[in-house]
Amino acid sequence: MDAVFSRIGRDVRAYGEGEETTDLNSARLQVRVGDGHASAAVMDRFRPVAAGLVGATVTLQAGQVTTLGRILGGEAADIAVRVRGEDLGAAHARAAAVAGRLAGLELLGNVRIGSERGTPELRVEILPDPAAWYGIDPRAVAEAVDRAMHGERATDFVDFDRKIAVMVRYPEPLRSSRTTLETLRVEGVPRRELVLVEEVIGPAEVRCEDQGRVVTVYTDVTEGGLDAAIAAVQDELRVFPAERALRLEVGGENEEMRRSFRGLLLAFALAVVLVYMVLAAQFESFALPFTILMTVPLALVGALAATGLGINTMSLIGVVILVGIVDNDAIVKIDFIQQARAGSASVRAAILEAGRARLRPILMTTATTVLGLLPMALGFGRGADLQAPLAIAVIGGLLVATLLTLSCDPGDLP
Repeated sequence: MDAVFSRIGRDVRAYGEGEETTDLNSARLQVRVGDGHASAAVMDRFRPVAAGLVGATVTLQAGQVTTLGRILGGEAADIAVRVRGEDLGAAHARAAAVAGRLAGLELLGNVRIGSERGTPELRVEILPDPAAWYGIDPRAVAEAVDRAMHGERATDFVDFDRKIAVMVRYPEPLRSSRTTLETLRVEGVPRRELVLVEEVIGPAEVRCEDQGRVVTVYTDVTEGGLDAAIAAVQDELRVFPAERALRLEVGGENEEMRRSFRGLLLAFALAVVLVYMVLAAQFESFALPFTILMTVPLALVGALAATGLGINTMSLIGVVILVGIVDNDAIVKIDFIQQARAGSASVRAAILEAGRARLRPILMTTATTVLGLLPMALGFGRGADLQAPLAIAVIGGLLVATLLTLSCDPGDLP
């Protein structure tokens, strides 16, 4: 490990900034893994230690540490089961039942509930009928309870340029006791006759999505693929009845990936259109740009082969980048062919001569690009797991497109 950052207890500043908060009885550790060590391997070594801790629940997350990872990572886990319902108590109970079912699946691990259940609190409800019988305003009852628990500002102690508030209130043991609420009086009437005191679990947070309350159960895939894990989760969720008050939705990394794919598909189409417009203006032709853009499918073949069909958001960004890179080799050859054709050379002779004359510039351009991306593809430095798919996709697509762009019949070689 290079460094460990800890946040223990409740952080008011993080709550104000909208970050993920921790409760009084929880802590959050952010670990930076050293170079040459994979986060997944470190987590595998730590899981037996976490399982041996008594009286505590430990959950592990990876891939969200860097800023780019938080932007592209989407959900906090591979699979997220959302429990939607306005009754938070029922939603938390259903989420706990879902987490128990998912914990029994071998394909899944690190099952956790994303929302804190809350802490015990005393809920004071003013009874309107007894207050009306005694002629006491409910607001007076509320103010009396507030003064008993928080105290009242009696005066200020002024020390030159400092002003210190002097508070009159009960000692801490009395302010934290339920008995205090029941024995105090309001206008001579015992407070226990005016209020109803209940000990409940108050929610630590209320998360809302699409204008509805939601409690999310997160889990990671440990064996098999994501599709098989989602199918297993959906089978387990069939035991819960379909209710209007409590609805279950399965999402997570696959959901975010589909959204990213749709956005990158639009970016890919826009890149092709913009490249075509530039080429059409350069060559003053509507047909030649189509010939040049034929290198894009060749690059897609190389990118898919290099990534082993393991497509993710970063590799798709590399594919979008390829649209503007792989055209360079074809532009160089097409321009030379056009000049040779203007000199009365035949089409075949112009193509062969372009291959021989432009071979060195094309190879040098490809070699410099590949060598520049090689350190990123090999996984050097922090965040390499996130950046490597982009470099691998670009290198694979560029190499295959260059090879196929320069290929010809061996009988045509001198």
